[in-house]
Amino acid sequence: MKKLFRTMLCAALLTAAVSIPAFAADTQVPAKQGDFYVLANGEYVTFTDAVPKIKNDRSCLPFVATFEQLGFAKKDMTWNGETSTVTATKGDTTIALTIGKNQITLTEKGETRVIDTDVSPYIEPALSRTYIPFGLVADALGYNVGWDAQQGTVIIDDVDAILAANDETYTLMDKYLDYSQSFAEKNQKVTGGYTMNMFMDMTTPEETGSMELLLDGQYEMLMANSSAFQFDTDMVMDMSVISNGVDVTDTMASAEGAPQFPLNIDMEMRGDLADGKFYFQSAALSQMMEQPDLANAWYSLDMKAMFDQMSSVLGMDYATLMQLSSGTLGMSFEEYLAVTLKAMPLTNASLTTSDYLEMMNIMLADSSFKKSGSTYVNALDMDGVEMTFTIYTSASKVTGYALEMDAASLDDSDMEMAINASMKGNEMVMEMGMGIPEMLTITMSMDGTYQATSAKPVTAPPANAVIIDLTQMMTQPVPQA
Repeated sequence: MKKLFRTMLCAALLTAAVSIPAFAADTQVPAKQGDFYVLANGEYVTFTDAVPKIKNDRSCLPFVATFEQLGFAKKDMTWNGETSTVTATKGDTTIALTIGKNQITLTEKGETRVIDTDVSPYIEPALSRTYIPFGLVADALGYNVGWDAQQGTVIIDDVDAILAANDETYTLMDKYLDYSQSFAEKNQKVTGGYTMNMFMDMTTPEETGSMELLLDGQYEMLMANSSAFQFDTDMVMDMSVISNGVDVTDTMASAEGAPQFPLNIDMEMRGDLADGKFYFQSAALSQMMEQPDLANAWYSLDMKAMFDQMSSVLGMDYATLMQLSSGTLGMSFEEYLAVTLKAMPLTNASLTTSDYLEMMNIMLADSSFKKSGSTYVNALDMDGVEMTFTIYTSASKVTGYALEMDAASLDDSDMEMAINASMKGNEMVMEMGMGIPEMLTITMSMDGTYQATSAKPVTAPPANAVIIDLTQMMTQPVPQA
């Protein structure tokens, strides 16, 4: 029941990807000093003498200039010549590093802890300047750090400081969290239906042709703790292939030994988002794959392992993704916003924490909504991506929402996308369409009714069931001829 935030966050990231100029700060890129740029809290750091260096595959920065950019006053930075220790203090936080010592000493709110590191700060002899391995220091301080490989820029964001300067309020979003919490307090039974239609134009200079695939089904789902689920569905799959105005679907199926359409397909899925283990079983699909002996077998998929393998590309691991997905429970929106911004990957100097915050404020802050009776509406147009968010209330409580998004020419391509999603009371409706004009069209719709239940989802296959690991199947090497 966090569909609003998941959908909005995805929409925000999509909008950012295709509309970076609309959100990015108008910051002039200076001439490069040293081995790389440094962008701290949205501003490029200027170095007067000591410049950034890469040493032992670590990004090392001059101590004073970098900490000044992050809000530490120069008067609160000290050098102890007897111990060769540099210290910086801001508020109730003090960090100390000793030349040649693989440790960081951090004191916060009166509590001190020592963090072991694999490299140590050093003094550049020619400049008499102290250099620190700032990635390790930033981790100790809880900063969000990233790397723009294309521009060669270290990105350092003190998310807490950026949020401290944020003067927006989120009363509506706090009320939405209360609405969402009401669905998470008890197990939920969801029943509904769905359809999907895909049409592909396969016309060539020699002949005309098209293919159309249709899915139409009903489902029942049990959910608990916002992560455990059991999903049962029965669907009808139909397909048609047209060549030069003639339906050749049955002819092709007979020639290739493929099943005849329409097909009745049953499927059951089980799992828990918390551990990332998913299972599914379908006798009809086993028949389609000409494996009738596996009609009662269950297939397993370790989404956590797959996601973690791609974490270096995606910028976050599975645990972080789950924290963002389920972290709203018991939080205010400001708290959730802090968690979200600290987890956002920083891989583009034009899209830092300040830009993400601006984006979220444009979409979700109180000041972005206009009130009409008991309804609040936020309509915005960002470089061709039109979005409208509507929050429904009654007696000062949120009772539902609606999201509409229409995007054309995504990422300088011909791709178009439209999303309409809503939740009113306990009724959910979603429609989505995407495609490339005169080539491909995909439309999907889904509805569901939520009802509190004492039933619990079964998240694993039956005892003694045959389980086939899809992850291993997909990673097995292809036999050589």
